[in-house]
Amino acid sequence: MDISEVLLYLTEKKVWKNVVSCEPITLGASGARLFTVTDGENQYVLKVAHESFRCDEERLQSYRKEYSFYRLNQDLQLPYVPEAVYAEEHPMYGILLVMKHYEAIAHEQWDLELQKKAVDLCARLNCVSVETLKALGIQWSPTRIDADFTRNSYQVWIEVLEEHEGRFDRNVLDEIYKNLEAVCPVLNSEPQYICHGDYHPENILSDGKNLYICDWQGITIGKCVGDISFFLSRGMGMGISMDADMLLSYYCERLSEYKGMEINPEILQKERSASALLTTFSFWAFYLKGASYESVAGHFAEMEEAAKVLGII
Repeated sequence: MDISEVLLYLTEKKVWKNVVSCEPITLGASGARLFTVTDGENQYVLKVAHESFRCDEERLQSYRKEYSFYRLNQDLQLPYVPEAVYAEEHPMYGILLVMKHYEAIAHEQWDLELQKKAVDLCARLNCVSVETLKALGIQWSPTRIDADFTRNSYQVWIEVLEEHEGRFDRNVLDEIYKNLEAVCPVLNSEPQYICHGDYHPENILSDGKNLYICDWQGITIGKCVGDISFFLSRGMGMGISMDADMLLSYYCERLSEYKGMEINPEILQKERSASALLTTFSFWAFYLKGASYESVAGHFAEMEEAAKVLGII
C-alpha cells in the first residue's frame, strides 16, 4: 500500500493541512507502520495497521482493540493517553490512528524523579475500574504454562548459558524449568486489574511537563504488578539505573492511595516475582544470545532471586 495515498486521504479529511514532511518511525513499529507527519504548523504521529504490512489477523485484532480504546477515550478523557486527532478503520487503508506528537524520552533522561512519575502513572492506570473499559470487551484469561513454548525457551536459555560456559549454575535453570507452574496460582489469584500489557520506558512519552502512555494494543486484565515488573525489567535491560525494591515500595504506596485501601507489600513482592520469573524465563533468552556476560548475568540474577521468593529453589 502506498502511504502517500493515506496522506492525501487524511488531507482531504482535513485532519491536517498540506503535508510538508512525512518521516518513518522505526522504534516500536511491530505489525504497524508509524510516521511523524508535519503540516507546517503542527506535528502528528500517524499509525497505520494493514494486512500488507506483515500484520497477521491476530495482530490486526490487537490494533482494532487499540483503535477502540482511543475511540472510547474520547469520552473517558484519561489524561495520560495521547490525544487522538483522528481514528478510523478504513476498508482500503486499514486502521488509521492520528495522534498529537509527543517526545520520546532518551534512556539517559530516566533519573529517579522521572522513574517515580512513571511508577505513579502505572498505579493510576492500574486503578482504572474494569467496568470503565467494559465496552472494549477485554476479559481476564488465567495464566497457563504452554509446554512446547516453555521447552523452547528452556533450550534457548541453555544455549545462552553455554556461551558463558562455567559462569552460571545450570541447576538453577533446571529447577525453574521443572517448577515454572508455581507462578500460576500466584498470578491467577484475586484481585485482577486493568493492565497496559507493554509498560516500559520506550512506551512512555512526554510533552515537557506531563507523561503519556502509547501503544495500547496489549491492554488487558491481569495482575497489576505485571506492568510495573515489566517496566523495571525492561528499564534495567536498557541500562537504566533503577532501585527496583524502592520503586516497588513506592508503587505499593501509590496503589494503596488510589485504591483507598492498604495493599500488602509482601503479596505485591511475591506477585512481582512470579511475573518477573515468567517473563524472564519465557522471553529474555531470545534477546540474550550473543550478549555480554554482564547482560546475561543481570537477567539470570533477577530470575534466580524471583525463584527464591517463590520457593522454587
